[in-house]
Amino acid sequence: MTMAATVRVALADIPAATILVAEPGGRVPDIVEKMRAAGGEIILLLIDSGVAPLDRAMLIAAIGPLAIDHAPATRIGAIDIVQGAAQKDVEAVARFLVAARSTTGQVLVVRPES
Repeated sequence: MTMAATVRVALADIPAATILVAEPGGRVPDIVEKMRAAGGEIILLLIDSGVAPLDRAMLIAAIGPLAIDHAPATRIGAIDIVQGAAQKDVEAVARFLVAARSTTGQVLVVRPES
């Protein structure tokens, strides 16, 4: 099961969460447009570890302005997943962002345990 699928299952009991995934080869403008068009209580972007560095930087830079555009009705959050990160850690961060109702515009990085 992919990391995104695991997070979707972990958050299945939270219908107000919209989960989008940035995968290697995905077009940044398309992902940003999907975030712009999405709704719900929170939009959560998972940035796959294989996303190119420039694309990753552009997606991270878009989070703050998108959070401002969607506020106060919808919160925006992103999880920057580093290669080797544990699924349980990504799930925990996703649950944290969904539960942190006063948080928007945040990008949290999940790294492998050392």
